[in-house]
Amino acid sequence: MNQKPIETWTEAERIAVVKRIFNTVTDHYDLLNRLMSARRDVWWRRFTVRRIPKEARLVLDVATGTGDLAIEIAASREAQVVGADFVPKMMAAAKEKTSRHDLCERISYVAADANQLPFPSGLFDAAAIAFGLRNIPTPETALTEMARVVKPGGKVMVLEMTFPRNMKLRWFFQWYLNNVIPFVGRMISGDAGAYRYLPDSIQHFLHPDELTSLYQQIGLRSVKAFPLTFGLTYLHEGVVP
Repeated sequence: MNQKPIETWTEAERIAVVKRIFNTVTDHYDLLNRLMSARRDVWWRRFTVRRIPKEARLVLDVATGTGDLAIEIAASREAQVVGADFVPKMMAAAKEKTSRHDLCERISYVAADANQLPFPSGLFDAAAIAFGLRNIPTPETALTEMARVVKPGGKVMVLEMTFPRNMKLRWFFQWYLNNVIPFVGRMISGDAGAYRYLPDSIQHFLHPDELTSLYQQIGLRSVKAFPLTFGLTYLHEGVVP
């Protein structure tokens, strides 16, 4: 794994590392999410799905990973869902999980780069990304692409972990991510480096206020930010004008 500080990586280095890491951790990715969030990630996704308008009939899940958000959306409403990701092993896991949930007729998966989504403008009623935007070197480009493919009046949503404002909780969360998660990663996969990247990516991602500003800069309206579980995670949403 690249040993340079994450903030010094070039865009090409970041993309290569992300692809390698997520191909490496696919088999344990769901377990890792549960451990990093004390299983709160399940509730966070459900909250996100509840914020998608009931009338939405075609929803895009960007950086779908193993398909958790896509499955949650399809299981909760009469909607078609498209999951997009650029890591083949992740999408293979998502397809297998979708089959187990008997949702193959409702969810399709497309190999796609979040910065160049292969969809026409205004196709979707909503687009969401869960725990993925921090892995994209150019989040403004990805967010702009998500807004492009959503119809006017539709929502663009980002669910992302962050460090809480409360300093005691922040210290504990940072200690937990930097020590417990790599240790667990080494125990279950023998690759502590891959599991060290994930906490680093949280630490170096946009502050929630900066993400709110980014939403406004690209022209989204009615921007809202919901702190979840003491601010460990935020859901941002905005409406395409």
